[in-house]
Amino acid sequence: MNIDHIDIVTSHKCNFHCPFCVDKFCHTSEDEVKLEDIDRFLKIVRKHTDKNLEVLLLGGEPTILSFEKLVEISKVITNNGFTPIISTNGFFKDKIIALLAHYRWIQVTVHSDKQIDFYRDYKDKINIKWSGDENMTFDVFNHFIEYTEGFERRSISMYSTANFIELCRDEDVWDVLNALKWERNGSYLYSFYKGVRIKKFIKGETNIIDEPTVPKLYPNGNYNKTWNNEYLDDYLK
Repeated sequence: MNIDHIDIVTSHKCNFHCPFCVDKFCHTSEDEVKLEDIDRFLKIVRKHTDKNLEVLLLGGEPTILSFEKLVEISKVITNNGFTPIISTNGFFKDKIIALLAHYRWIQVTVHSDKQIDFYRDYKDKINIKWSGDENMTFDVFNHFIEYTEGFERRSISMYSTANFIELCRDEDVWDVLNALKWERNGSYLYSFYKGVRIKKFIKGETNIIDEPTVPKLYPNGNYNKTWNNEYLDDYLK
């Protein structure tokens, strides 16, 4: 089994209500993933790979969990021979900075130059990310690329509505993106433009088909291959 990375949905709690959220269970539960479930899950995954894969904490919003618990999660991940990383909406800035000592890097979604400037001193540990939504224009696209020069990791995620209509409607942006060479990972496509990693969905597939390269653990302790279901899928055993 060719596993690309590992997802852990830490909880379905979130302080935002983003219309393009990939977590179909967001705001439906107060449960948090248990340390023993993470350890059990990673030991199952380890049977299928000897690589030091990245384990991405998602939500909901993962930094809603306590600092202490997030540190303990990083220890469980590291003890199983994997690399802990986080994707966050960036709201809890002080907690994020404190967590950098315990995580290889943290992906932070930003919405302004001021937010980018806040993380510039941590550019070797922060993956600075911009949302490709209805506010994405060609000028915004190019400004983000220029303004984030120097960050070790930079990314743009192109978002859509629930029925797969692109939120970004700027034709100049899509002229650039459509000229790129894209690679597939599960039901997403990835490419690079001027050092920035671009991610976009595949119409009719993203969040629907199985993604066997991305095992996902849920707050209820079950694991699966998709964002659509939280039932236990023993495909790793």
